Formats: sequence, structure tokens, C-alpha cells
Amino acid sequence: MRVPFKSLLIILVALSSSGPSLAQDKNSEFCSSQTTEAYHSPRCDWWVVHDPRRIEHINIPHRPRYHTYSRWLLGDRTYIFAYRDVDQQPEDMVADIYLAGDSGYNRFGYVHITGAVTDVSTANLTGGAGPDVVFRFDGGQLQYIDVLRFSGGLAREVFSYGASTIDVISQPKPLIVAKSRIANLVQEFEWDSQSGKFKTIHQRALRKDR
Repeated sequence: MRVPFKSLLIILVALSSSGPSLAQDKNSEFCSSQTTEAYHSPRCDWWVVHDPRRIEHINIPHRPRYHTYSRWLLGDRTYIFAYRDVDQQPEDMVADIYLAGDSGYNRFGYVHITGAVTDVSTANLTGGAGPDVVFRFDGGQLQYIDVLRFSGGLAREVFSYGASTIDVISQPKPLIVAKSRIANLVQEFEWDSQSGKFKTIHQRALRKDR
């Protein structure tokens, strides 16, 4: 049976107009599913991990499952950061650090992140053999920084702090500067190689810094 050209044209227009609507409906259904995948998917923008080296199509078996992966080349080694939720809470995460090798992935350390990851970057803060990794995340009204140091065959969290604003500076020397509006305080933290920790080297009233 031949379909009149006008009728065929109407059918084609209807199909083309329904395509985006169907896609939007499926995306809306996915985002309202309240699953781990939906919470952390860029399609939904709930608790997306804003790691600039995020990658797809990788799977490291773990329970609970990892929902986000990134690949980082630090020095001459490749690491996989694998993010998972703690107790099914999307705002409470652990990033497990794996060293990638010919034999697979070996867990190297981890960092605990209690908020929405806004950035991941590197900085030379502790004077180690390679760069440190700086995780930034928001928690409530505060900005947080976690610093991960690679040394002695381990990745170890050596700093975690939150303030109204918190920044990493490199000149004239590497420092972490935290400003708290509630406490009216500016604090400067520097790595102490003898103790293997960050220490407060200076603090002053915030109002004098305005």
C-alpha cells in the first residue's frame, strides 16, 4: 500500500519532534532514580565529581562500587583515582588511589572527602619526590582542601582543613592560606619536614587583611 506523500511527511515530522522529548523523559527518569549512578552523573548535576582527568570505560571491582574514575600521570607513574560513596551517602566519599601497572591495579592509599568535589589539582607543597594532589570540596558554608602526599610507596592524606576561603600559593614559598569570616582569622600553613605535618606559621585578624 502506498502512503501519500503528505501523510508520510506528517509522520516524519511527528517522529523527529518526539525524539528529543523521549530523550528528555529518559534523562529525567534516570536523574530521579536516586541511584549512585544518577547522583554522580554529569547528566544530573547532583554530586558530580569535578575531577579534570575523569575517564570512562574502566572498572575496578569493589564493594561498594566505584562511581567515578580519573587517571593521573605523576612523575613516571600512572595512578587511577576511584571514587566511592560511604554508607550510600553521595556527599560522603572516599577516593581510593591505585597504582596502574602491567599486572593490574594496586591500591596505594586513599583520601576521605566529605563534600562536593569542586576541583582536583597538583601542587608542590611538601617537597616530596613528586607533586602533591590537592582535592577541593565544598561542605556546608565552607571550602575544604585535602592534600595527598606520595612518599615511601604510599599515598597519605597529610592535610585537611576548611574555612570561608582557602587557597594554595606557591610564591614566595608554598603555603596554604585559610580565611575564616566567623573567627575573623587568617591562618598560614606550611609543611614541616621534621614532623611530617603541616604547621601554622602565622595567623592574624581577618579585618586587617581587607
